[in-house]
Amino acid sequence: MKPKKGMLTSMAEGDNIPHSKYYSRKIHWPGNAAQCSKFGSGITLGKGYDLKYRTELEVISDLTSSGISVEKAKQIAKGVKKSYCSAHEFVKKNRDAIAEITEIQQIRLFEKTYLHYSNDSQRFCHRYKSPHCVTWEQLKPPLKEVLIDMKYQGRLAISMIPIFGKNEIDRVINLILHSAKLSSDEGGRQRVRFLENAIR
Repeated sequence: MKPKKGMLTSMAEGDNIPHSKYYSRKIHWPGNAAQCSKFGSGITLGKGYDLKYRTELEVISDLTSSGISVEKAKQIAKGVKKSYCSAHEFVKKNRDAIAEITEIQQIRLFEKTYLHYSNDSQRFCHRYKSPHCVTWEQLKPPLKEVLIDMKYQGRLAISMIPIFGKNEIDRVINLILHSAKLSSDEGGRQRVRFLENAIR
């Protein structure tokens, strides 16, 4: 089963290996347990649904609308606002106690989350585009998907919008390769390969 949109992001978020610390169908925390005081990530469920800045009611609503039971949603929602060592401890204590979500529930949750970031990306582009930028509607689909993926991961910066706005794939590949942060993400995100495949 695949999401309707956002395969680039879906493939990069978590994994489908049951005993992996990043197994996406159970709550997980993408930090180093031995140095938990240095990792500010929140508790994550599914393909990048982060509980750090959400309320319990918001999480319960999002999860139940994705087909997850109210009881399980309430258990998961207890992890909101946590980060650093408190997030690590919550996952350590509750990961086995909270049953995994199904594949279809994970897809529904991802599609809901991805739609939010897609709309947020559109607003972000509209706000910070230069006069010479193409419109959101004119932006090539592969560039749009990479831009949303960067927004989803928290990597998108205002300075990148004029580059995307040129609507040229080579320019965005160059941006990624010459950015220390973006290039360091390539092992997991594969944005350059995605864009290169789009122009073959």
